[in-house]
Amino acid sequence: MLVFISDIHLRAGGRTNVPRVEQLKRFWTRIDAARRTDKVTVTFVGDTFDLVRDPTWFSTEHRPYHPMTPALEKQVETMISATLAAEKPFFDVLRSQVESGAADVELILGNHDVMLNHVPGARALIRKAFGMKGGTDEFPLEVRWPEHGVLAYHGHTADLVSSDAKEGVPFAELFCPELITRFPIEIRKQLELNHPHLDDIDDVRPVVTIPTWVRMLAEGEGKTVGAQINKVWARLVEEFLENKHVVDWFKNNHKAFHFDFAQKMKVLLALSAKSGLKEAERFTAARDVLFRLLDTKFSTTAAKKLEHKDNKHLRYVVNGHTHFANMTPLGTINGQKACYFNLGTWRTVHQLGHLGAASFLPFDAMGYLAFFPKNDPLGRELEWWQGAVLSR
Repeated sequence: MLVFISDIHLRAGGRTNVPRVEQLKRFWTRIDAARRTDKVTVTFVGDTFDLVRDPTWFSTEHRPYHPMTPALEKQVETMISATLAAEKPFFDVLRSQVESGAADVELILGNHDVMLNHVPGARALIRKAFGMKGGTDEFPLEVRWPEHGVLAYHGHTADLVSSDAKEGVPFAELFCPELITRFPIEIRKQLELNHPHLDDIDDVRPVVTIPTWVRMLAEGEGKTVGAQINKVWARLVEEFLENKHVVDWFKNNHKAFHFDFAQKMKVLLALSAKSGLKEAERFTAARDVLFRLLDTKFSTTAAKKLEHKDNKHLRYVVNGHTHFANMTPLGTINGQKACYFNLGTWRTVHQLGHLGAASFLPFDAMGYLAFFPKNDPLGRELEWWQGAVLSR
């Protein structure tokens, strides 16, 4: 039996309303009932660890977008050690299933933990925590299971924000730490405001709606404090756009005489730093255009992947990355009915509503995709399950 989950985003200090270990126990209850006596291969499809948004970067001189050095390698290993300690109950439960022979664990890297392939010490710590073999071997970026017709990879390669840039690092590795992670740190430091929902910015999806979330936070704090919050955001955006790594990214990824993706991102950020009604309306329009541009690429990319000669016997593509679960039939490819799956996430999501007054709905998501052996007594090929918990 083959089971996929994605986007747990483990890190020390990370928050979720439902503890990770309780999510895992609930998940395993369902899997244990379905597997009967079969061994389960539990595959994490990327962003199992979140090295990009860890706030401890700002207590050091390092950043996740800096070139790898021994000092940066040590910093990543420290982050992983802290995460493994903070989530010890989670790893203990899963490792016990591995040690009992009920499960194996596979780990595919995503854009938030791909740095692990530059840090062998961290890989060894992770394998020990999961009960995996392989020591310091690198983790894969994609894996095929021909017996189930499955190709699995994280999915960020279809996302212009998070995929590899022409030169330098992906845009998300700049945007996430310097704006998303830094914002609550600066609000607490500059305004001495410890708002209970400041850290919710880390859970806002899609990320292009984050400036809307900032604006709503400011509006909820009254005119004086709200103006200060908007001012902090505007200053962070200004500093971000002046960051040498960001300047180089826009330069390297802009096509002359085209209003391309790089230009759209730049305009979107610039508009988010302005406070007028006209700018707000323009920002909303620009945000929606950009999100539609990103949202349509994942299933299209999946279909092209299946058309490649190396994948001609496969029919299912499994991704994570967006935090929004999705099952999209792709039609017939290579003579087989094909389908694309997005696994969603195992974390809190603050999702912007599309009708009525603007507001974000917070919920804890969890889901999995299971493929059954050919001798399954119920005749099942796969099961796709998604759930959400809303706290009172």
